[in-house]
Amino acid sequence: MPIEASTIEGLFAKIGAELKKPTTLCVIGSTPGIATGQNERQTPDIDVWFAGSSFDATELNEVCRKIGVLYDPKSEEIDPEKIYIQIIRPGVVQLPKEFETEIIGRYGNLTVIMPSPELLAAAKLVRSSPTDVQDVVWWVKQRGLDLSDIELAIKQLPKASHREAAAENLVFVELTTGRDCK
Repeated sequence: MPIEASTIEGLFAKIGAELKKPTTLCVIGSTPGIATGQNERQTPDIDVWFAGSSFDATELNEVCRKIGVLYDPKSEEIDPEKIYIQIIRPGVVQLPKEFETEIIGRYGNLTVIMPSPELLAAAKLVRSSPTDVQDVVWWVKQRGLDLSDIELAIKQLPKASHREAAAENLVFVELTTGRDCK
């Protein structure tokens, strides 16, 4: 079951109502866009950046099970009708050790945060699938981002190969938005 804008806030509210301890989840991927108004976007998962979050894994797992959400599934076969929370650790995805965050919302004992839109854009440009580019273009238009700010965020990415790929892929955003990097 893909998560869309109309369901994500309700999901966060359910999680926050069930949590007994204050919890912070740093969401990455497509979830920040969906949660802040990217209505045309859908995803089956909520990507949680482990290093930027603060939660009790046992409690979050129990809450997810109680409300019918899979918690950090490891198998290759995930029921496409299931919503799941995926815990992302440094590996394929690399973010700086420290970065600015924005609060998406507070829901009971749950606070949901996200990296700055510029850093989200930089991270998406590493892979730069057509959907990733659409997401970056949405952030540029939604927040009025300068491509030069995305360039600065790209320079914060820890891996040289990721910085190089993201910098090269920024051209797709330039072509789509008609904006140049300064």
